[in-house]
Amino acid sequence: MNSITFLGTGGARVLVFKQLLGSGGLWIEQADTSIALDPGPGALVQARKRKLDPTKLDAILLSHRHLDHSGDINTLIEAMTTGGFNRRGVVLAPRDAYEDDPVILKYLRDYVNETLVIEEGGSYHIGDVTVRTPVQHDHPGEVYGFVFESSDCRWSYIADTRYFPELAEHYRADVVVMNTVRLEESEIYHLSVPDAKRLIEAIRPQTAILTHFGMTVWRAKPWEVAKTLSDETGIEVIAARDGMNFQLPGPLPADG
Repeated sequence: MNSITFLGTGGARVLVFKQLLGSGGLWIEQADTSIALDPGPGALVQARKRKLDPTKLDAILLSHRHLDHSGDINTLIEAMTTGGFNRRGVVLAPRDAYEDDPVILKYLRDYVNETLVIEEGGSYHIGDVTVRTPVQHDHPGEVYGFVFESSDCRWSYIADTRYFPELAEHYRADVVVMNTVRLEESEIYHLSVPDAKRLIEAIRPQTAILTHFGMTVWRAKPWEVAKTLSDETGIEVIAARDGMNFQLPGPLPADG
């Protein structure tokens, strides 16, 4: 089965530092491939708590280098490769995660089969999963979201960004996971709940999943925010919960 397990739904600095919610990112099982996405602080602990085995990972992906997304990437590289004794797996990250002030330690890069630099419009293959990075986001540093495709499943992940209208076309899919940090619109480079509503109305997915909550969304009770969006858009909107396992739909229709 294709699934996403949420190893934490907290985003933004204050909520992560307080650990009011976990911050371990996503664990993806798709087409017999295991992928860790944005393993922030506590990803390893959260994975083991859910009886997920990081030594079986095939890849680790970073949308960007900020610590709430990358804090445990080195720990997971160690785990994926059994401390370097079992060279395996792929790491995909933007260039600035490797250079200047890297968040991926240099000595660990030899532990994996391949380290790839993701770019706008890129397409990468991990087993039978194709991972696309359609557009650079409007967020400090170099940031990308992902579209995951296999023969029986397609879904998208909208990472941290300020809203811009082209996002909807780039991340069109039956299931869309979007980092929704802010309750109200602001000049901060993150999606707000009104931005999420715009995207849901434009994409019209089968299911939209909100995650990576900041303090303002957390105080507003994400499950109530999601219900309001569902009522307003007519689309199933779910507020992810720490440890939630979501079964992805499939197969794709014949026209793909």
